[in-house]
Amino acid sequence: MRNGKFFFLIVLLSGLIFNSISFAQSDLEKVNSFDSRFKQYEAAIKNAATLDECNVIGENIAKLKAEYADLKTLIEKSLLINFEDAFAKIERALEVRKGDFTQIVQLTTEVGSLKDRVSELSQQNVGLIAQIRQLQIQSNKDAQAIASLSKLVAQLKSNIEQRDELVRGIVDSLMQEFVKTPGTLNEAEKQNVFKKVDNGNLFYNIERTISDNIQFMKVTETKPEDLSKMKGQYRDFNKVWRQIGPKLAEVYLNRRDKSMQIANIDNMFAEWNARLNDEMWGNVNRLFRDQKLAVLPFRSGEQFVNSVNSFVDDEIKNYGVKRSSESENTYYAFTDSVYFKTVEPVWIPLLIENNMMTEANKDSVEKRIAGWKEIVAPASKINWFYIAGGAIILFLVIAYFLKGKKKFNVNHEIKEKD
Repeated sequence: MRNGKFFFLIVLLSGLIFNSISFAQSDLEKVNSFDSRFKQYEAAIKNAATLDECNVIGENIAKLKAEYADLKTLIEKSLLINFEDAFAKIERALEVRKGDFTQIVQLTTEVGSLKDRVSELSQQNVGLIAQIRQLQIQSNKDAQAIASLSKLVAQLKSNIEQRDELVRGIVDSLMQEFVKTPGTLNEAEKQNVFKKVDNGNLFYNIERTISDNIQFMKVTETKPEDLSKMKGQYRDFNKVWRQIGPKLAEVYLNRRDKSMQIANIDNMFAEWNARLNDEMWGNVNRLFRDQKLAVLPFRSGEQFVNSVNSFVDDEIKNYGVKRSSESENTYYAFTDSVYFKTVEPVWIPLLIENNMMTEANKDSVEKRIAGWKEIVAPASKINWFYIAGGAIILFLVIAYFLKGKKKFNVNHEIKEKD
């Protein structure tokens, strides 16, 4: 009998223990299931590619919260979290992600409008460049043709500036978030980039912008202020491209056509800069040629120094070999008509500002010019010139007064005789 009771107690205890274990396992499974689904929705928010996906995720989060509301205490103890705070956090993350897609819709609309305007300006530019070239090849331009040419150039310049601003707007709008994204993009983020780039026709518009700026320099005569402004536009645009270019190259790593287009844009920026530099140096070269000064061509700060110093050295060496008047005329043509009139006050500050020349280059040239002056037009020679000139003027003045006084005396004597 005792054995039977003992056996019954063992069976009863075993059942209670088994039920407790089963209950504990059931709770653990529920907690694990909650934790797994919660983390799944967190990841889904980050990888969401559309606003519709975000809405579905939101519905699932709401269901999860309602389904496990009765197990809130168990979940909090097991996962060491605050149930309400955890859901508040994931809901905020979802709203932020929804905001991204709302912004994308707005930007897409804006970009579409900008793209249309860019296309319109691009088409206008093609026609303007053709008209400018047609007028330029006319051998005899009358006043009307010259006025038309000036008007077309002004319109082309305005169009290019407007189009540059619009393309920059597209880049800034589309790439604002992209530039800020640290590290490697996930697949959903890459798809967003593809969509933004394609909707804005980004690569084509950048290529066209650079091309039109280069064409503008080819068909027009640029002034220092034009080149200064264009150089600034190049710097700003190139800075943005250097920010987004490497990221785009990474995103389009497996798309050969786009990778080649990105590489081509890199080359076009380099060509744009080289063309600007050539245009600036070409203008400075032309100043010397217009005065028939045989300064060797130059395309950099170092070459400028070498060419000018070589020219000055030759003039110093030949002083006394050729007529002094010829040497002096060359010196004054160089200094008064070119260097100190235009090169030094207008072009050198622009070249230094754009890192195409240094203060040391400028000092080297001007030191050599000062040495040339001491030989061809020394201060002592100039002083003697002024002294001699002053003496001649003084002599003439004295002679004039003496002559006048003599005439006065003669007239006075005649009157006394009368």
